[in-house]
Amino acid sequence: MAEEEKVYLRMTVNERIQHSMLASSFIILVITGFMLKFPEAFWVNWIFLIIGKSAFEARGIIHRIASVIMVGASLYHVYYIIFTSRGRQLIKDFWVKKQDLLDMLHQLGFLIGKYKDHAKFGRFGYIEKMEYWAVAWGTVVMGLTGGVLWFENTFLKVINTTGMDIATTIHYYEAILASLAILVWHFYFVFFNPDVFPMNKAWFKGILTREEMEREHPLELAILESEQIKVIETEHPLELEILESEKSEKDNKEK
Repeated sequence: MAEEEKVYLRMTVNERIQHSMLASSFIILVITGFMLKFPEAFWVNWIFLIIGKSAFEARGIIHRIASVIMVGASLYHVYYIIFTSRGRQLIKDFWVKKQDLLDMLHQLGFLIGKYKDHAKFGRFGYIEKMEYWAVAWGTVVMGLTGGVLWFENTFLKVINTTGMDIATTIHYYEAILASLAILVWHFYFVFFNPDVFPMNKAWFKGILTREEMEREHPLELAILESEQIKVIETEHPLELEILESEKSEKDNKEK
């Protein structure tokens, strides 16, 4: 019987549910939003052919329901990162540091052939951090401008037609920017990146194998294994001797 492959937790069930709610509501918002802006587009006509003309009438209701789900998921995420220990650690690990700039420069050097190996990342690399904060910023902007457009009669008295036009423009162009960021950038790293193709399964399985960790998050793997050794050394010294013996035998065979 083959030895069971060791796996490492990447996303808890809670985090995967948050991600799924955010992703599904975002996709629905993009589709229903651009249906209004481009009602004659070929893909909108396909929706009409499949669902019928009633799809356009329901678009506004579906758009608003999806927006409520996105805002609700975002507010829960704020609660999660403030009031849970894992959430607080999550935001610490997403915080941008000087090393992220150095990693980005190293990665650019790797891509042009200056370095033989790509940059080594911890729990989150600079790309994941940029994506996270871009989503946070985009959600705030889209939520505020979308709220203004939803309750037009209320806000029109306060910001007049010029303010409404500004809110509409910001909402529209932020939607384009967010859509491109997800479709071109995020989808590439999750689905089309040669290192993970055809898909990085962590978003629905919640785990990565040791091989995947070693390739994508080697610094985090080193920390996790170091902590594991400390626990074993303190509580199970005999088990540590066995592990070290097995590792030594494996190294000798590889040589």
